[in-house]
Amino acid sequence: MLSNLRFILLTTALLTGAHAEIRLPKVFTDGEVLQRDRPVPVWGWAAPGKEVTVKFAGKQKTATAAADGRWRVDLEAMPANAQGQNLEVSEAGAAPVTIKDVLIGEVWLASGQSNMEFAVAQTRTVDQEIAKSGPVPLLRLFQVQRNTSAYRQDDLRGAWEAATPETCQRFSAVGYFFGRRLTEELKVPVGIIHASWGGSRIEPWFADEGFEGVPELEDMKNNRAAHTPGTPAFTDALKKHVIATRDWTNLADAALKDGKQVPEQPPIPQILPVGTGAGNIGLYQAMIHPLVPYGLRGFLWYQGESNVGEGMLYTQEMQVLINGWRRQFGVPAGPFLYVQIAPYNYGQNKGDQVPELWVAQQEALKIPHTGMAVTNDIGNVANIHPDDKSDVGYRLARWALAETYGKTGVVASGPLYNGYEISGDSVKIKFKYSEPGLSTRDDKAPDSFEIAGADGVFKPALAGISGGDVILKNPGIPQPKSARFAWSQVAEPNLRNNQGLPAGAFNTHWPEDPDLGKNVALKRPFTSSNRNTHDWDSGLTDGSWAGGNGTCYATGEDPRFPKNVTVDLGGSHPLQTVRFGVPGFGSTKTIAISVSEDGKSFKDVGSHEFAANTEAKADVSFAKTPARYVRATFVDHYPQQYGYAETFGFMTDLQAFEGAK
Repeated sequence: MLSNLRFILLTTALLTGAHAEIRLPKVFTDGEVLQRDRPVPVWGWAAPGKEVTVKFAGKQKTATAAADGRWRVDLEAMPANAQGQNLEVSEAGAAPVTIKDVLIGEVWLASGQSNMEFAVAQTRTVDQEIAKSGPVPLLRLFQVQRNTSAYRQDDLRGAWEAATPETCQRFSAVGYFFGRRLTEELKVPVGIIHASWGGSRIEPWFADEGFEGVPELEDMKNNRAAHTPGTPAFTDALKKHVIATRDWTNLADAALKDGKQVPEQPPIPQILPVGTGAGNIGLYQAMIHPLVPYGLRGFLWYQGESNVGEGMLYTQEMQVLINGWRRQFGVPAGPFLYVQIAPYNYGQNKGDQVPELWVAQQEALKIPHTGMAVTNDIGNVANIHPDDKSDVGYRLARWALAETYGKTGVVASGPLYNGYEISGDSVKIKFKYSEPGLSTRDDKAPDSFEIAGADGVFKPALAGISGGDVILKNPGIPQPKSARFAWSQVAEPNLRNNQGLPAGAFNTHWPEDPDLGKNVALKRPFTSSNRNTHDWDSGLTDGSWAGGNGTCYATGEDPRFPKNVTVDLGGSHPLQTVRFGVPGFGSTKTIAISVSEDGKSFKDVGSHEFAANTEAKADVSFAKTPARYVRATFVDHYPQQYGYAETFGFMTDLQAFEGAK
């Protein structure tokens, strides 16, 4: 009797083990949506060497599990189908795994920080009423559970759910309303996969393959490659460490036998911190990579609040993010639709940081197949989490309908800056997406416009609409040189197009000054004669005038003056102007500028004395001079000002212009 029981238990264990060999990642669960009109990857794990068969929609594909148990098939492209079907996966000699109620339609991955994570249950009353009005039969939702890891994971936690008034309450509101609008317009199933983390910066979401083709971030790429598990550089360092450790154990053994001191053990290669902040990795590895290579149409992104202060650096970071995700999911032209962050009071001394980020986000539209939803009319300057999320989702859907799905009559965006013309005492601002005309949401004259003369001092402008353009004047500025719009962190301008979509912020002379030419110092390396050891040895050429740690440069605290910092432009340029600035703190007084071809012999081209405790910029202009190196010398200083010793020299940014062509 006992032997029979043992036989039954053993047989059951063997059958259970065999049945458990087949495993699909969690993104394959009942109720999922597969991407239409393109090959559909299906993958998982099985016993090594076993043949795996996948059956779906009357078709069948087979694959053989590799030595590590991995297998993959690509189902043929299929049209949309709202009728639930079974996806069956089986291993030879074992019962199949069946995924039920599988639809075919459009699949989008939504990610970012808290405003993407913001759930339907947190939205304004009108949004909640829409969500509670009934289920959306063609919409399915997949919530990726929060997780971090230094290592690229194979799987994650999550499951598909039908979009009902109950299930959508805890789901991304932006993702939900985007998907809802697509189902209404396309009449096909839509699946939204949501993977966000409140407060996260953009860097932990990078797939490092995205650095290819972004030379401005070479230093960041190399640093991450050296300290991220799985990269060739880290693997090579780990191999060397193993060899060194073997050698060390022999030396340690010999030392112990001889009664001598054991030599220091070789340090293991360091991994970048895992988390959601600056310099971290871990969100892509744990929350995005396990989804690869699930079939997708494109991506939604709402993030940037945690990167305020980075200026144009954020554009390059967007390029890395977009490149990496498109490459990993095998969609090189996959649409990447994102949200321009809303106005919000980030506090004093933030200066131009928010509008600079707005411009950096808009610059990312130059990346093919991208779209941006402007939200400066539906924000809340007192709350970083505006509760109107339906309009955000619908504006992203406009981009998808107009650009991805080719819907006629759909205007993708509100007015976006497209150049300027100066005629006498007026400035004409031209826009894209201004057809069939411009208007204001309060029927008043357009507000939030400013113009400046040669002195660079901006003053409010009288603005008038002329078809798809805006004409600016100020009686006190008879010869305007530049203009800007919504250039404040709390700007809520009234300009829109006749589709009711708001205009985006701009500055005619930032990030590039059309009068001065290209800033050839942007992102270039620099060396200091007195290096700062308090984490302020960066930010000098990042293109941002912000005065904070990481965006503002400082010398060390050696009391001896003068001291200098030298920027290497990487090659000779015909320089004509150097622009530099100081924050509203510290003891910086006089800064002198010199240039050089060889880095040894420098020519003085000018200097500027700054007022104490005053945020300011200065230009030094000179006859065109070939130079590769630009040196800023801190000549003297004021007595100590507030919390920083007088021995520190501060600069917010240094820009070198080669002259307009």
